[in-house]
Amino acid sequence: MQQVNSVKIHMDISTTLLAPCGMNCAVCYAHLRAKKPCPGCRGQDASKPEHCRKCKIKDCAISQEIDFCFECPAFPCATIKRLDKSYRQRYQVSLIDNAIRIKTVGARQYLIEEKEKWTCSRCGGVISLHDRLCSKCGKEMKRTDGTI
Repeated sequence: MQQVNSVKIHMDISTTLLAPCGMNCAVCYAHLRAKKPCPGCRGQDASKPEHCRKCKIKDCAISQEIDFCFECPAFPCATIKRLDKSYRQRYQVSLIDNAIRIKTVGARQYLIEEKEKWTCSRCGGVISLHDRLCSKCGKEMKRTDGTI
């Protein structure tokens, strides 16, 4: 897999934190934890959760020598569709839509949009996609359906 050019966008959001599937690792609970934060999908395995270390999507992208799943002729494949369905149900986020957005506007613009979406209005911290809590002040962000 080619190394994605790293473009820093303010805080700690860079293109190296964009997973092949379209996940923005900068808003993942594992990346935001205080002790041993995960370096993201493209980082070293030491601090990653087990499911990230054994990710079939990342392995596929490496074997296909692509940076993002949308570069594959089989996109969206059954594997990405299963993960997307889970993320849509659990977190109201579509990884397929994320990947298409990255393809459409580019990684830099996508990350600018993501920063706006996941920045806490109270303190400027990063809100976790998984638990909807600010990593600095603990404020809960409501989902689009009004639930927390």
